[in-house]
Amino acid sequence: MKKMFLVCVVFGMLSLSKVSAQFEGTFGMGIHAGYGAEINRPGVGMHLHYYHTNNVRFVPSFTYFPKFRDTGMWMAEADAHYVIPVSVTASLYPLAGIHYSNWKYSVGETGEPAGEEWVKHRPGINLGLGYQHDISYRIRANFELKYQFIKDYSQIVFMAGFGFWL
Repeated sequence: MKKMFLVCVVFGMLSLSKVSAQFEGTFGMGIHAGYGAEINRPGVGMHLHYYHTNNVRFVPSFTYFPKFRDTGMWMAEADAHYVIPVSVTASLYPLAGIHYSNWKYSVGETGEPAGEEWVKHRPGINLGLGYQHDISYRIRANFELKYQFIKDYSQIVFMAGFGFWL
């Protein structure tokens, strides 16, 4: 009986390496929606991700915040995530990355000559934390809270999205 138990334990331990998903070298994509504190409105976008290793992934993204009260913005980002599994279906990940945003302000009503207008291009840095829940083997939901260090426009951004692996 002890030998049978020992054999089961050994085979069980050998199979644990197959339980964790192997993502190294895979690509994926997804959509997200969020809220920016400085722009003070919701935005929508899409992201791609590439798993360099099972724990490190690179995530370029684009988010558009529609014009409201004369100000609009879009941003392009490239973040790196370090994925830390906390259960079979859940992971936490600290994130860091670079940011570029285009802020546009224009005043003027329809039919009238344009009033004051300006466009500001702002590079920045992102730091934050994310949570990922694997809904199924290839589908996941994610939530991110990050701070964007941007000259004159630093803000906290919350994003929630869905993605899948190809």
